[in-house]
Amino acid sequence: MNNRTILLFSVLGLLSACGNKATNATSDDASAETSEEMIVFDKLIGLWKNEDGKSYERWTKNADGSYLSTGFQVNDADTIYTERVHVHRENDQWISENTVSGQNEGTAVKFTVTKLTKDEAHFNNPAHDFPTDIHYHLADENTIQAFIAGPNQSGSHDTIPFNFIRVVK
Repeated sequence: MNNRTILLFSVLGLLSACGNKATNATSDDASAETSEEMIVFDKLIGLWKNEDGKSYERWTKNADGSYLSTGFQVNDADTIYTERVHVHRENDQWISENTVSGQNEGTAVKFTVTKLTKDEAHFNNPAHDFPTDIHYHLADENTIQAFIAGPNQSGSHDTIPFNFIRVVK
């Protein structure tokens, strides 16, 4: 091989490596966008205390990438579990399946994500009686401003706020 051939292969190899680097950067950017939507859920992981001082939510992340929130109240030495929320991907959408003690005969109600950012998650199920909407907003890393909303029996609209402060990360 002459020097010109070696130089040509070297330049082609360098261009190929640069092209692969650009492709990898694009793939990494796409992965960053995909994982960014999970950041809001990752930020929820931990133990949160409602401002009422009586109720709590514990958020965990499962090995399959889904999330679980368990709502409970502490009454003296008793812990009363009130709600279970399973947030997971289904058909390329985030779903929140909520099971509330004493409601819907113990059956989970599905809500579909309508807005998802690094600090917010909004879920909706217009077919459910109440709530039809569930909203989580991370005001900062230690504060959740949440609410449920929907129609009431008199035909107007109710919104019930739940503000949480982080207890344990």
